[in-house]
Amino acid sequence: MNRDAIEQEIADLIKEMLNLPFVDADTVLVGNTGVLDSMTIVRLLAEIEHRFEFTLDEDDLTLDSISNVKRLTEWVIKSRQASH
Repeated sequence: MNRDAIEQEIADLIKEMLNLPFVDADTVLVGNTGVLDSMTIVRLLAEIEHRFEFTLDEDDLTLDSISNVKRLTEWVIKSRQASH
């Protein structure tokens, strides 16, 4: 699965989870203007772990790495490579 496909799947997952009309690479996920609360972050990360078949490394997880869809995609790709 290439980067664009991963990013699209993550964006679609967030749209589905939150019933949002639009999510793209620049959608802010956390912080004052973010669309995710703490419980939704946990649910999202669990679903990403399941869909992309890898184990999350919490030591590598920062708010910056999940600040928007683009950075979350980069983190997922890096985490998948590290787990294989």
